[in-house]
Amino acid sequence: MVAGPPIDTGGAEREPTTLMPAWQPPPSAPPLVPEIMAMPTRPAPPDAAGVQAELTIETGPDAGRKHRAGDHAMRLGRSPDNDVILRDPATSGHHARLERRGDQFWLVDLGSTNGTFVNGESIQEKQLNHGDRVTVGQNSVHFAVLGA
Repeated sequence: MVAGPPIDTGGAEREPTTLMPAWQPPPSAPPLVPEIMAMPTRPAPPDAAGVQAELTIETGPDAGRKHRAGDHAMRLGRSPDNDVILRDPATSGHHARLERRGDQFWLVDLGSTNGTFVNGESIQEKQLNHGDRVTVGQNSVHFAVLGA
């Protein structure tokens, strides 16, 4: 081993190196609300939950899957950001939307390339009835109102 030139410390003695502890985040602050209090609940009116429906995919790459529809609109299409993802090339990225209006469900085509069909009829927007057959791309979908 070859020693390098001596380091000039200016005649002062060097202090030994000390180990410093690793940085730690500060402890978390206590919650602003010390505890959660239960609020009294009122029974929901009979119609508060609203009508629900179910889509059952009968044919196509996703046959056998079921999806529940309720208060919130449900978008169908091939893109992964849809609520119902249909994996067939004849389905547009954002193909159609199922939405509830009052106690009725409506199907709206979102400008799809191959169209949206209800009971064989091409639609832009149509109210659905229990038992309707919806065609989106190569997918045949059965629409059912739950409790009907």
